[in-house]
Parts: sequence; C-alpha cells; structure tokens
Amino acid sequence: MKFLLCKLILIPLLLMSTAVLGQEADRQTDVAYYSLKDRHSLDLSFGLLSDLNSSADVTVGGVHTRSSGNGFLGSVIYSYWPEDELAVSIHVGVQNTDIKTSVTGLNVVSESAVIIPVLFGVKYQVFRITEHNNFRPYASVSIGPYFGFVSNVRTGFGVTTESIAEVVLGSRLAADFDLLLSRRFKLGIGAGYRFVSDFSRRIGTERNYSSPEFSICLGFILGHGKN
Repeated sequence: MKFLLCKLILIPLLLMSTAVLGQEADRQTDVAYYSLKDRHSLDLSFGLLSDLNSSADVTVGGVHTRSSGNGFLGSVIYSYWPEDELAVSIHVGVQNTDIKTSVTGLNVVSESAVIIPVLFGVKYQVFRITEHNNFRPYASVSIGPYFGFVSNVRTGFGVTTESIAEVVLGSRLAADFDLLLSRRFKLGIGAGYRFVSDFSRRIGTERNYSSPEFSICLGFILGHGKN
C-alpha cells in the first residue's frame, strides 16, 4: 500500500514538474497566461484515505467471518472563481466499504455499506511559482455532512433486510496544486486530512472515518475569463 501511495503522489508530481519546466524553458515562445476570474470548473478526483484500508478473515467455533474495507474515494468537484486566486467549491464523493459475515450452517448474514461526503469549501492561492501562474498552489478548507448507509441481508429459514442511514459532520484541510494544461483543462494533486465525527454505530468497517488523504484530479474549465 505504501508503494501504491508513493506512485499515486510521485507520478503526478513528475508530470507537473516536467510540464512546468517545459513552460519555463519556452518563455520566449509566448506561453499564455490563463486567468480563472469569473470561470468555473468540473473536476473528477480519485483519492486514497490511508488509515482506512483493512481486511480480516477469521474462523472461530465454526463461524467464518470475513470483513474488508478500502479507503478509495471518488469525487466530483464544482468550483467557481470570483477572483483569479480564490475559488469556492462543492465536493460530492463516494467511498465504498463493505463487511461480510458468513456463518456455517443455514444462517448467512451479508452487510454492505457506503459513505457519501458532501463538502462546501474555499481554496486560496497563497503564492505564485511560475511567471505565467500556470502552476498554482492552494490552501483549502471545506466542511459538510457525511452520509452513512448500511444494508443488511439475513438468510436462513427466511430472508430479512435492514437499511440504516446516519449523518455526521466532517471537514477537510489540505494543500492542493493545480497545473493549467490549457485554457480548458487542468491537472491537480492534493494532500491533507479529513476530520470526521463518529457515527453512532459502525458503518462498514469503521465508526470514524478521519484519515490522511492523497488525491489526483482532472478538471475541465468553463467560461471565458481573459487570456
């Protein structure tokens, strides 16, 4: 897992560094400056919550229990820039977790769960790195509800189902980096921490989903702005 996290972080960084160095080397060829003021973006983000990867396979007294969870998080992010260096955003994500328990004999219990965070935030460009400001570092903060859903199916002498929904408050503090590839496309990476309140009962493999986060995203920029 550590090797996977390293690849997840280092590959986008190398791509960004190569592109930035190429832009700086080509200053004489009129590299464009793209303002984001009054523009919008839609990002597709993929991340890992490093503290939330778990798996167990246990057999005790004839009862076989298998549980698993993963820290994968996929998100769709909408952002609007009222100023070139300031953006407001909405993050809607889906995190899959599951836990399955099978009992030898007639009774089998299967449980699945999903976490859906909806975060509202702001990010601010703290300083410039390149002359044309195409590589942008941001400090970002967001807050919002985390929705937890659990579905249980029990089979034996009959089939019964149970569904549970719960909401807690969560937040995200992060450092994000965007590389403007063109007037319409951008590539981003982020690293930070998600603080999440405890659910009153276990949702999937956990009651608390606080964790460090590492993410990459590809964004499409809308609107006109200015060159």
